[in-house]
Amino acid sequence: MPDTDYDTWMICRHRFPEDGRSAVITVNSTLDRRMRFAEYPFHVSVVIEAAPHSIDAAGRIGAHESQHLLRLSRVIREGLEAEDQHLLAIVHGAGARTLVLQARDGTAVQRRLGALQRENSWDRPWRFDIAHDPDGKRSERWRDIARAGGEHHLAINVPHSSDGESADHHHHLF
Repeated sequence: MPDTDYDTWMICRHRFPEDGRSAVITVNSTLDRRMRFAEYPFHVSVVIEAAPHSIDAAGRIGAHESQHLLRLSRVIREGLEAEDQHLLAIVHGAGARTLVLQARDGTAVQRRLGALQRENSWDRPWRFDIAHDPDGKRSERWRDIARAGGEHHLAINVPHSSDGESADHHHHLF
């Protein structure tokens, strides 16, 4: 099976050298082989903050809070399903759960995320940032961590559907 028939998600443990905090980083390490950043020129970052009492000194998030942030991130991801975007990475730790995406239409994603924030009552603060990034430089940090292979735990291959698109059921895994 050619590597364009599936997405490979690398799950890595990482310690940020600037502050020593830890995170588990899940990166789609094959997406940049089949997606052109110029066609998806907007970098989207969604940061959901963990409850302060659930974070240890290394920035790790407790099990109960991790499950809660996973549920919140699923709601946000499901809210974006109608938008033309690809999930590149999930950073879980260092006090938050961060979704990193690349989108075709930054204005549409901004409208949808703004509506999501207004439509729901959220028990955790979250914010988003959208920036023009046709070269994919803003997500390069996460792809570099996956390529480095320092502390990989697992690689998961998620096959594409019959029409060639990602099955996009990976958000039920992470």
